[in-house]
Amino acid sequence: MHRRTALSALLLAGGGVVGLGLTRPWERVWSAAAPPRPAAFVNICAHPDDDLYFLNPDVMQALDGGNAVTSVYLTAGEANGINAPLDERGPKPDFEGYAAARQYGIRSAYAAMATGNPDSPWRREVRHVGDAVYETATLAAAPHVTLAFLNLRAPVSGGGANRLEWLWDGRRDAQPYLRPTDSPLPAAGQLTRAEVFAILASLLDTAEPTVVRTLDPAPEHLKYAEGHVDYSDHTDHLYAAWFAFEAVRRHRRAGEAVQVQSYRGYFNKYWPRNLSPAVYERKFSYLDVYGWADGHACAAPYGCGDLQVGTRSRAKRYGRSQTYRHPGSTTWLVPSGDGLAAYAVFGGTALRWRRGADPGDWSAPEPVGGENLLPHLSAVSTPDGRVHLFGVRQDLAVAGPRLAVMHGEPSGGTVTWAELGNPDAGDDPVRAREVGMPVAVADADGGLSVFVRDFDRGVAMRARTADGRWGPWLRLGGKGVRDALVAVSAGPRTEVYAVTDDELLCWRRDSPAGRFGEPQVVLRGVMDGALSAARTATGGDGPVLVGHADGATLTVLQAGVGTTVPAGGGTGAVAGLLRDGRLRLLRRDDAGRVGITGAHRPGEAAAWSASGELFTGAPAVAVDSRGRACAATVGADGRLWTCALDTAKEIRWQGAPAPGTLRQAQA
Repeated sequence: MHRRTALSALLLAGGGVVGLGLTRPWERVWSAAAPPRPAAFVNICAHPDDDLYFLNPDVMQALDGGNAVTSVYLTAGEANGINAPLDERGPKPDFEGYAAARQYGIRSAYAAMATGNPDSPWRREVRHVGDAVYETATLAAAPHVTLAFLNLRAPVSGGGANRLEWLWDGRRDAQPYLRPTDSPLPAAGQLTRAEVFAILASLLDTAEPTVVRTLDPAPEHLKYAEGHVDYSDHTDHLYAAWFAFEAVRRHRRAGEAVQVQSYRGYFNKYWPRNLSPAVYERKFSYLDVYGWADGHACAAPYGCGDLQVGTRSRAKRYGRSQTYRHPGSTTWLVPSGDGLAAYAVFGGTALRWRRGADPGDWSAPEPVGGENLLPHLSAVSTPDGRVHLFGVRQDLAVAGPRLAVMHGEPSGGTVTWAELGNPDAGDDPVRAREVGMPVAVADADGGLSVFVRDFDRGVAMRARTADGRWGPWLRLGGKGVRDALVAVSAGPRTEVYAVTDDELLCWRRDSPAGRFGEPQVVLRGVMDGALSAARTATGGDGPVLVGHADGATLTVLQAGVGTTVPAGGGTGAVAGLLRDGRLRLLRRDDAGRVGITGAHRPGEAAAWSASGELFTGAPAVAVDSRGRACAATVGADGRLWTCALDTAKEIRWQGAPAPGTLRQAQA
């Protein structure tokens, strides 16, 4: 029996901690011999309904594919204890009853997503990790679906209402948890910080996820003055994300390599909707189940759903979009030698797949360094053929995260990582938390330029000369910029694009030694935040691709002229190839897989067809030294999936190996 499978069986049977004696140092050994395994997901949220509002449609797409899903809720979400519409006078507070109603609603929603029947029964049990206890519910008709409830509540007296915050920073040694009405838990109690991490470790080890999903570790600010910041998101969402990222970091150290995806929360309501009407309606149908919006007959005295959501789920505009906090670029696949190289982040570590001249011969992934990297990298090739990587490092501490832009540079067959700082580092670490994901270009003179969104929601840049000297961070300005930048080059000229809610902005520089002017408005319309650039047959930058609201349309911007065409639904950045005057496009479709077009002339409407596997980040396209174009995704199963973009009508995806485990070094 596989070591992980045996451990999972022990944990499920006894619900306790199994001592593995993991006391030796660890080394990274990535096994290509391990057989592929299907995608499995762990969602770590603060409250029941966070996943329905912010992680969907990704959750329902995973369930559609029959994948294992474990959703974890750190708090009871007991609020004011009143299960009644917010605009009605409710009964007296019943915190245990309201928590039970929310859990009833989330069980019904998952049953509906997984089986089509919201009344499908669950098996509810108590789990033990040392002295700590928590509750799980397993869907009887689909036992690969599990919900876990830690039930942390706000203290009934004294300080510490921000239950996760004070548990994170140590202002309280332990926080109480309640026993929801009808729960199998024996009684109310309390959990320490260490016990919360022990429970998360047990759940991660049992579920064996390939992807961990959580909330926003650095939400957008609404107001900022004299060091005080008001965030757009719920405090519990923020600290749930920190607990999740730290749990994944410990999980990686204990031997497992997983991908992480985090999702924006309440700030979605300030941006245009990015879900197609069909996906939007399906998503909210499950929120209606959760909110007991149909008022169906119910024997539970506390109610069979969350009436504070009830029929008002659509009025909470933050659910109309699904937005990744760390969006993936389309520039992680690049030429390398006679072939290609692909880059991804698993558990904070950068990985690289390589392919030589043989298009079918991809290597097993190898670690190329980095530590505590946020999901997704941007890669750029310099004229000397070397590949440079850019990402963001997030170091979590009790006081909060420290974020810095990182540069990975090839050196003697390895990759050396250096910190480029942060345009908002200064004296206030709060400002530095909102740095965007970097994009870069190779300058015509052999230098590099890297661009990020800054705290003021403008664009900042830092440039390196051909002899390796980095200059200071410079502000390019802009207002209301979303975390989706594109940098393209043509000879000595560089252009940087960014989207706001309703504009596409462009900064231009005529030479590497020149300066960027003020941003110019290139396009007006309701933007969905998706922005990328296609590749050409020579591997250079092609048309800029801009998404519009609802995933309905896409603007192809070529030589300063934009043409809007149908986009086939879906979300996220679009990858593309322009060859012989014809364009092929790829994007995450409404089913979470790869939507792809046939070759067509830019500006013409093209039919989209579905292909490939569930994936993380965004698709990418690159052209090797022989002019052969390749498209790629990093699957939710951890494998690199690639296909040739030739003239053939049939798209055939092939899977490269997934990362193995981080195995213990032998003495």
